Amino acid sequence: MDNAAQPMQFLQYHTPKLIYPEDVRRMRAVLAGGGYMAFELDLERLWDEFSQANSIRGKWQALPAGDAELLEILLVGFGVNEPKYPADIDTPSINYPGHWPLV
Repeated sequence: MDNAAQPMQFLQYHTPKLIYPEDVRRMRAVLAGGGYMAFELDLERLWDEFSQANSIRGKWQALPAGDAELLEILLVGFGVNEPKYPADIDTPSINYPGHWPLV
């Protein structure tokens, strides 16, 4: 392939825009409050996977009202904490994606 006659072209990658920027900002703030940082796209992807694991239709789930619960889910997703399950199997629990890391 001879490109000698063709002028050099500059290419630029454009990062995708977040679909849920308000939720991602809150997740970043909650992580920062706990002493952690993560990329915005990683947070959006993590929550999308969590939403799919907890919804029949796979739709984006609303974030928990409490920051402590949100932080716990995020830390499980990033492999910092182990998932917590209730002792009673009849108690509803959170479903975590099967490929999330186990500590």
